[in-house]
Amino acid sequence: MAWAREFKSQAYNMPTYKYKKVPIYITEEFDFYRCVEFKEEFYGKTASQLFNGNLRICSGRYSSLFPNQKISYWANSPETARAEIKKHGSGCDILTFWAYDDQSSFRPCMGNDEMLYIVDGRKCGIQDLIDKIDNGIEITQKEKKLIEDILKEPIDCIAYDSRALEGGENFIFLERGFKKLALRELCLRFGRKNGGHHNKIWCAGTCDYVPYLESYGDYFMPKCKILRDEEYQKSDEYLSRLNNVRTFRRNR
Repeated sequence: MAWAREFKSQAYNMPTYKYKKVPIYITEEFDFYRCVEFKEEFYGKTASQLFNGNLRICSGRYSSLFPNQKISYWANSPETARAEIKKHGSGCDILTFWAYDDQSSFRPCMGNDEMLYIVDGRKCGIQDLIDKIDNGIEITQKEKKLIEDILKEPIDCIAYDSRALEGGENFIFLERGFKKLALRELCLRFGRKNGGHHNKIWCAGTCDYVPYLESYGDYFMPKCKILRDEEYQKSDEYLSRLNNVRTFRRNR
């Protein structure tokens, strides 16, 4: 164990445990950011639907690394997340997700008390494979085997350096790890061409990340107006999270 800050999005002075077989760090208190270009079809979708839509079967350039795996891409800062989508041709209408590891919340709502298991891809060759793919170089069967062996370990996500923003860090979350994340904020911001409107849905607040469960049922409408789907509070997700928060309070 070490009291260190191994990753830029991690809070200072948190205990970090290093796994022996591969460079896996077991730790907590992170902020993660993901930007996507806003589309008309996002109107009317709740914060819950939009957040859960970030976990998808891997396709495109990294499908050779994670075949048939559900993954989600995140970054250490809004600046890194924006630089990543701009690198791939995004416009100026942007939806930004701000997530955190639920276990470190004052009132966890996901029912999972495990810390994050993060592989440092810069220390085990994954960074090199990602860079090769980004440069159009095909990876070998031996290199694919490296990924397969690492994925056999109990990992949540893989950290690697951003090439879109100097000093930035990226994280590829596997399904197991994504289920440890909760949403703090969902921000919609339009570019000047579309009026420059902006607004935020808050799903957690304060420095302790206290969850606002009803806000997962909020959604955006034109001109960044926010409405609430009251039916969300009848959903299995809401009732499960509410039960987890209440159970946590009773057990304190």
